[in-house]
Amino acid sequence: RAVQGIGGGMIFASVFATLGDIFSPAERGKYLGLFTGTFSLASILGPTLGGFLTDHGGWRWVFYLNVPVSLIAMPAIWFNLPSRTISRRPKIDFLGATLLSAASVALLLALVWAGDKYAWGSTEIVGLIGASVVFLGLFIGQEFRHPEPILPLHLFRNRVFLMSNLIVFTFGAGVFGAFQYLGLFVQTALDRSATSSGVITTPQSVGVLITSVLGGQLIARLGKYKWQTVIGAGLIVVSMGMLRTVDVGMPIWRISATMFVLGLGFGMVLPTMSLVIQNAVPYQYLGVASSSSQFFRQIGSVLGIAVFGAILANTYHSEFSGRLSAEDRAAIGPAITQQLDDPTVKLNAGEFAVIKRQVSALPGGDEILKRATGAQAESISAGVRRIFTAALGAAVLSLIFAIAMQELPLRRSVSGPLPSAAQAGDGRRPPEPVVVPDHSVGG
Repeated sequence: RAVQGIGGGMIFASVFATLGDIFSPAERGKYLGLFTGTFSLASILGPTLGGFLTDHGGWRWVFYLNVPVSLIAMPAIWFNLPSRTISRRPKIDFLGATLLSAASVALLLALVWAGDKYAWGSTEIVGLIGASVVFLGLFIGQEFRHPEPILPLHLFRNRVFLMSNLIVFTFGAGVFGAFQYLGLFVQTALDRSATSSGVITTPQSVGVLITSVLGGQLIARLGKYKWQTVIGAGLIVVSMGMLRTVDVGMPIWRISATMFVLGLGFGMVLPTMSLVIQNAVPYQYLGVASSSSQFFRQIGSVLGIAVFGAILANTYHSEFSGRLSAEDRAAIGPAITQQLDDPTVKLNAGEFAVIKRQVSALPGGDEILKRATGAQAESISAGVRRIFTAALGAAVLSLIFAIAMQELPLRRSVSGPLPSAAQAGDGRRPPEPVVVPDHSVGG
């Protein structure tokens, strides 16, 4: 997963930086929209195919399938993507990258383990949080000292840069973090297959496809992006509010309809934020701006997953203990009770089949099993509702940041001067490196 993450981070940052290097901000919107639309089109097929492979061939085939796809993509990129030659060798901030990674990992481990492996006030959790703070302080000091920092801190004086990163951070924490648990709800509380889980969420990709392509075209023609960001953030707030009502009796079509609305909001916000942040910084910071946006979205998503995981676990434990009667607990015994006191136990078909056989073999076992699985479904529903309540709060914050974000005129050239409003908040600006176009195929 670490190797996969390194590769994924390089790809995503490079894609957005490459688009920024080829097209001016004024026309970049439609190409960012096309990229997001293509990504969404693949996402329409991906979850359904992945669920089908998991149900019928085993989850390993989800990974095997990516090997031939990657082998096709690598030569396609090598022979088709034009490269550019930089006249000087950059001084890469390896120490800054290491310190930032260490701070992030320590915080994430604390959030994942707190309340599960260790108590919140334990030495391990307090130590991890303290280590994260220390590494973050060292990272800030390193960024002030390094001539070419991996994340120039003076950029945060640029209000548009700051607001756009706050939008993608809260968006990642609330929406992406909560979205990970919808599949768990569908497969456990609604007792649907992995394939069905993929089909239910497919309308979200359809919504992204529609608004990302159309929104990019409108931005390129009108030169305005704030209204689109605000409307998209509003749609996300509405969809999060709708998902707060999930329960075991919810019809599938309502979830799919909600996911479509969520996808419409996705397509209006995500590609727009990439355009906004690139338009607000000088050309030499194009790659930094693109990677910072991806970083804050990803770190927000992982933080959201960790926090929401703790919410689900704590809610499920309290709900399940209250819904399963003492008589049923005594009948099935402490070992099976402990196994059932896990919201993900249904996802392991083999383990859950053994539990069902053991409970069904007891006197009145079928009724006990029915009550136990019903308690599980209701407990998971309660936990997921709390997750989407917290996600709604994050979505509202994203909407507030979108409203507060300043709209800058879109530049008509790739490396032209910043809009005057952005220059005021940019702070110090080192001279641009000389870039010589190299249009040879394959670089």
